[in-house]
Amino acid sequence: MVLAVVAYLGYLVNVGQIELAYQLSDGDSLTNVHGVDTAPLVGLKAGMTASMVMLFAGFYLMKGAVARDSHHGVDQLTASTTISDRAYLVGKWLSNVGLGAVVLLALGFATVVNHVVHGVGPTKPLALVGPILALGLPLAALVGAVALLFESVGRLDGTLGNVGYFFLATFALAGIAAAEGQLPSELPAAVRAADVVGHLAVYALTADALFQAAPDAAGVLPSFGTLTGDELTFRYDGRAWPLWIYVQRAALAVPAVAVLLAAAIPLERPRSRTESSESGRWSRVTALLPAFGRGDESTAEPSDAPSVDSLSLTRVDNRNAGGFRRLATAELRLAVRGRRWWWYAGVLALVVAPVGLLANAGSSSGVPDVARGLLVPLAFVWPVFVWSDLGTRAVKHRTTDLVLSSSYPVRQLLAEWVAGVVVAVGVSSGLVALFAGTGQVTALLGLASGALFAPSLAVAAGMWSRSSWLFEVSYLMLWYVGPLNGGEPVDFLGTTAGSLDAGVPFVFVGLSAALVGAAVVRRKREVK
Repeated sequence: MVLAVVAYLGYLVNVGQIELAYQLSDGDSLTNVHGVDTAPLVGLKAGMTASMVMLFAGFYLMKGAVARDSHHGVDQLTASTTISDRAYLVGKWLSNVGLGAVVLLALGFATVVNHVVHGVGPTKPLALVGPILALGLPLAALVGAVALLFESVGRLDGTLGNVGYFFLATFALAGIAAAEGQLPSELPAAVRAADVVGHLAVYALTADALFQAAPDAAGVLPSFGTLTGDELTFRYDGRAWPLWIYVQRAALAVPAVAVLLAAAIPLERPRSRTESSESGRWSRVTALLPAFGRGDESTAEPSDAPSVDSLSLTRVDNRNAGGFRRLATAELRLAVRGRRWWWYAGVLALVVAPVGLLANAGSSSGVPDVARGLLVPLAFVWPVFVWSDLGTRAVKHRTTDLVLSSSYPVRQLLAEWVAGVVVAVGVSSGLVALFAGTGQVTALLGLASGALFAPSLAVAAGMWSRSSWLFEVSYLMLWYVGPLNGGEPVDFLGTTAGSLDAGVPFVFVGLSAALVGAAVVRRKREVK
């Protein structure tokens, strides 16, 4: 599926759905200066696509290399060998780089094939595939090392790490902002080094052809993605790459190796039998001596150990005594308990802050706009830590067989979804009070859409992928492009007036119903 999606991206690059353009603004008008789809230009667009795929999706594809060994018991085999932690991680890192190379080659193959059909001018395989490898492969090496570091650090090997990496990746794109307004020859070495994706490399290569068609584009950095506005074209037929581009891409291996060496410090692997036996002999020796600072009670049996009878479970006489309300309450407790203190503090702040703004709403007419632009996106990203478990909790804790053998496995799944909706409503309750108190009725529609869509996507993605990363990366991308940055077509929270006028929240409410239906279909297939 991943390779099919990547191949489809290669198709979009060739047909112009994914654009590489320089955006010039003149008042309210916006002009996209983009190149004709010659092989060299399509190669640069495909290279940028490769970098974006590696930066945002590569981490989630590569993460899990160490966890797989633990899940399948392979770590016990490697523990019986003389391989060191560093050598073990180097092998995992090389496998991550190999996975990235497979993805990049799939994109390259699709780019070449599609250029034969849709491209302009002769098809040059080297010009089409070369930028993909030059821009994407070094980034795959860096991302592969970061994925291993996050797996090695216990607190980052989960939802916190997945969410944290997404924001780290978006922050990495901010480094090129210092290059705005400068010609390629004026770019400082430090700014060039911070270009992890390749924006500045593309800028330097296409600058001459760009300035001939649009002299006003000097100092404008390339934009990448689905772009709208008036169009102006330039023709880029390729040129020799400056040496600094090769040096800058190769230099990404330096932080990759540094991160890889750092990952070996917190990595915890099973001990070999020799190490275990030596540890056992040492523990028997130390058991004969008083432990420093602990006394003899460190080896003593606890005097108040519970009896076997007190550990027995309560007998279940009626399996039909629960009811859906009780089941949903239990799922809600499972969803919110055991979180870090800072998560509860964040929820409290998101509930109280809108109420404080409501008290001052009479003196400032812009209070609802501030809430829609800032507090609404925050309120619908904070519960990601709860939503990530929806549909995957049984898999994580290996209780799937117990759930499927219960009387109401489908009802249990719906109870999970209801718990996610309740969490969304609870976190956004302060915003509901603010918008209701200020008469912003349309904003309530966006809150309702978010409260339904986020848990629905989590349940469906969790049930079909058997893991939480699919929901985390897809939801965060939609949240980042839509509610946070005002992308109206995917603004499911209605933070912009245009999305409300276009009825985008209504679309996502309907999509929520379809996602819940998909999750139920999956659960019924499991029961059969």
